[in-house]
Amino acid sequence: MSKKKIMEEILQENRQANRNLIHLGNMTGLLLLMEGMKEAKKKKDKGAIFLAKCGLLIVAIIEIFLTAVNISELLEKRKEEKAEREEEEE
Repeated sequence: MSKKKIMEEILQENRQANRNLIHLGNMTGLLLLMEGMKEAKKKKDKGAIFLAKCGLLIVAIIEIFLTAVNISELLEKRKEEKAEREEEEE
């Protein structure tokens, strides 16, 4: 394996680790927002409920974006692997 290929693999692994940490943070944020929403519903605080809903919406949008990025990178990686196999066969 060439140095460039090894460095690309390390970069991809680092990116995936960063995404996993972001997912973990988002899940923690979801739990906190849901707990806050429960308390706000008990107290009937409409402002807090609105803020919690906005926070949940933002986290959902971030998760959708990250999922789209993961899928696009997976497809790109498969295309590269397919191209490499075709080059080896020739």
